[in-house]
Amino acid sequence: MIKYSKIKSPTFVINTEIVRENIKTMMDKLPSTCVFRPHFKTHDNKETAAIFKEFGVTHITVSSVEMALYFRLLGFKDITVAFPVNLREHRNLNKLSKNTKLGLTFSNPESVNIIAGKPLIKAGAWIETDTGYNRSGIAWDNYDQIEKCINRINETKHLSFRGFLTHNGSTYNLITKEDILRSSEESISKMKSLKEKYAAYNPEISVGDTPGCSLMTDFEGIDEVRPGNFVYYDFMQLEKKVCKVSSVAATVLCPVVDINRERYEIVIHGGAVHFSKEFVKSGNSQSFGRVIKHIGKTVDEVDEDIISLSQEHGVIKIEHGNIADYSVGDLVEIIPVHSCLTANLMKGKTLHYR
Repeated sequence: MIKYSKIKSPTFVINTEIVRENIKTMMDKLPSTCVFRPHFKTHDNKETAAIFKEFGVTHITVSSVEMALYFRLLGFKDITVAFPVNLREHRNLNKLSKNTKLGLTFSNPESVNIIAGKPLIKAGAWIETDTGYNRSGIAWDNYDQIEKCINRINETKHLSFRGFLTHNGSTYNLITKEDILRSSEESISKMKSLKEKYAAYNPEISVGDTPGCSLMTDFEGIDEVRPGNFVYYDFMQLEKKVCKVSSVAATVLCPVVDINRERYEIVIHGGAVHFSKEFVKSGNSQSFGRVIKHIGKTVDEVDEDIISLSQEHGVIKIEHGNIADYSVGDLVEIIPVHSCLTANLMKGKTLHYR
């Protein structure tokens, strides 16, 4: 259990039992033909990585070469870097590919051409496919660009064509379960059409967004899934009803440092350097985090929001509770809007508990 008396400053707290339940729930949904390759950028720490190992997870996804090197040192040998190849990292890619089953993501023919000329980088090659998110990758129906990539990959001896990889980030901008599932189905349908069109190359398809993977029940025809945020979840996923409060594994404990009883506001030590400035829209207002517990003389369940953030300060509006119940020196427990960013910002200030 958490010893609240030992919390002196903003602290990211991880409930490891909920982490285990989230991993088990996701794995239990997948057919035996589907590889589970969770994205480790959400937690990016050895403690949560060790829990994945308890479940026999050996295939992982990362978002940078630096992250790949970190988890390789922790014993993970099958790593896909699900981010467009950074050509300036070619020396580290040389090093990594010597003792790792490495997957690289190509989002344009230019990158393929350059890596094709670096024979020391031995890797499986994924073509990043844009199914409508419009961030990076080759449009799913731009067959000319796709075929240029496949042909150049197959001309090399050190790259092997794996298939098509996508991140349907559109689901993070949708509100209802129905819209999220519809978007997921449309994206996967496009990926399956590519698998059929290029069947001669025996391609795989890899998908990986938490909203879609959390709500989907049918994964037939999908070769691997790469969700990451599901391991902790957050306020964004809670608002979309992708998860329940009982599935949120990561929260932030922040000290109360000031109170304005006239404005019904409390000030916490907890700002943008801890939470980022991502927010969830709620009607005409914005919430930078959902406050779920007030830890004072007693521990009470509450329902309040962070209404503004500066670098180190956070302001919470007390709309449902009693401002008189709060004292300087109390703690509040907050579900962050985006657990991936908060986990990254709070490295070194993280507590794991059961």
